[in-house]
Amino acid sequence: MQKTIRVGSTDVYMEGSGPRTMVMLHGWPDTHESWRQQIDFFKSHYVCASFTMPGFDSNDHSNYSIDDIVTRLRDIVDAVSPSEKVILLAHDWGCVFGYEYAMRHSDRVEKMIGLDVGDANSQALKDSLSVLQKLMVFTYQFTLATSFLLGRTLGTPIAKGVAAGLRASCNRANIHSGMSMPYAMRWFGTNGGMDDLLPVEPEFPFYYAYATQKPLMFHSPQWLEWLAARPGNKVQAFECGHWIMIDRAEAFNGAVLEWLGE
Repeated sequence: MQKTIRVGSTDVYMEGSGPRTMVMLHGWPDTHESWRQQIDFFKSHYVCASFTMPGFDSNDHSNYSIDDIVTRLRDIVDAVSPSEKVILLAHDWGCVFGYEYAMRHSDRVEKMIGLDVGDANSQALKDSLSVLQKLMVFTYQFTLATSFLLGRTLGTPIAKGVAAGLRASCNRANIHSGMSMPYAMRWFGTNGGMDDLLPVEPEFPFYYAYATQKPLMFHSPQWLEWLAARPGNKVQAFECGHWIMIDRAEAFNGAVLEWLGE
């Protein structure tokens, strides 16, 4: 049975039962719907809390800074699990915002699962990319950043076009240019930018999964090696595209459940 609670302007959907809570953070150009296969799988073990990230809902026209988003995540975690630590499950931009929350509030995180985005703001990642890969990143991210500045009417067709070109595994009817806010934050410094993100150096157990069927990685080799060497962590590659939790749901869900020790 699903329960919905309101935290700020965010609807949080809670399903399942168990002593622990799993909080799910999606990325671009997704909504809370991207976690459907994970909720159906994990709800017999955990309370699963999902929501559409700030700025990603079609009715949300507010501007958010990094601090605003981290504060919203803090409020959501406190609402769904007031006294116990949570398990965070994040993908894409959900990783970027989720890592920042987790680094600032590590006392509230039991374990974390990150999907396909690692030390995205590090110099090591920039140094690991070839000139062609850097050009690819710039092309699609700058285009999306521009789509945000153009607004919903002019920018949405551009965002939808980029999503189609990247073969996004999502409901493309939900896509709008407001979802491109993180790209505008990164490339134009919109809403305070994101130059001051904390290093992604989790002290809690961490599972990182990344896709191999894509032209570039969103983690540096150094970070991946550091992460894998720490006790309790696991790094796993999946032969698929960027949306691991959709394209390889069965294999991914089983691997995570095993790592969690259930």
